Amino acid sequence: MNHDKPDWSAMVKASSIPNGVFTENMKQTVMSQVQQDQRKKMNNPFYFVIITLLGLMICVTILPLIDRLPTNAIMGSEAASDQNILLDYEPTKDLKFIPETDMGVRDSTLLRLPITSVQIKETVIIDGFGKYLNYTKAEEGDTSFFGFELSNHFSSANGEFYEIGYGAMTEVNFQKSDAFGLADLRMDGRCGPQRKCTYWISLDQDVVKVYYQMNAPTIYEQDLDGDGVTEAIIVTDGTQIYIYKNIAGQIQSVNVQSALQTKYGDTVTYDPVSQVFQLTNEDETRRYRYAAGGDKLRQLDE
Repeated sequence: MNHDKPDWSAMVKASSIPNGVFTENMKQTVMSQVQQDQRKKMNNPFYFVIITLLGLMICVTILPLIDRLPTNAIMGSEAASDQNILLDYEPTKDLKFIPETDMGVRDSTLLRLPITSVQIKETVIIDGFGKYLNYTKAEEGDTSFFGFELSNHFSSANGEFYEIGYGAMTEVNFQKSDAFGLADLRMDGRCGPQRKCTYWISLDQDVVKVYYQMNAPTIYEQDLDGDGVTEAIIVTDGTQIYIYKNIAGQIQSVNVQSALQTKYGDTVTYDPVSQVFQLTNEDETRRYRYAAGGDKLRQLDE
């Protein structure tokens, strides 16, 4: 399409004003002509077709490049924070009767009794630690009780021992422990056909306390967050993993599977050597380690 353009040079030369000055009337004439040309272009349907095609070409070219960018280049520090799993520790519930599924760690101050006040049924000597005692009481008939006597402790010199309570244990073992920054000893053993019980023993002059867990087949005691206080990592028979931590003097727990929001088919394991929690399913494997100085799991780079 051919649009006739005015000869601005001829107009200037034909002007009655000397020296070819560009007058205000001439300026208005130029602006009017430019505006007319713009309106003609906007009214031309091919103009919009060309703009639309150019927009599509830009999208087709740039979007694949954006998809190739790493996530953290797009999201910045937010992408890294998504890889951290916050651990929501919960205190142990105060229950009168402890159900089979309960995984809380509770504490109890032990009663000190003279050995002559009970009828000993079984004694298991643990070298360097003391004795496990299974006994009955005259006033309780045939009801079985159990407790322990400590070596090199003032109570043993006085012919006394500490009572844990009703029941009995088999396969008893003592070992040193500094779990939760509270324990001095740990006593493990079976307290039922399918159950292993653990008692962390705290010795404080003449006061002896136990922190007990009623279903702890596998226990690792490690300082996960590097604060100098030992946590306990417990793996149940059902392969559930719990972390127990001393929070303001109270032992609280978190279920690792729940924290990782596992789904059906996911498997979670713990490697005590590398202190790595690993989540595996048919699509991926993710590895986590406890973050130093914070209650969260940090995802490790592959």
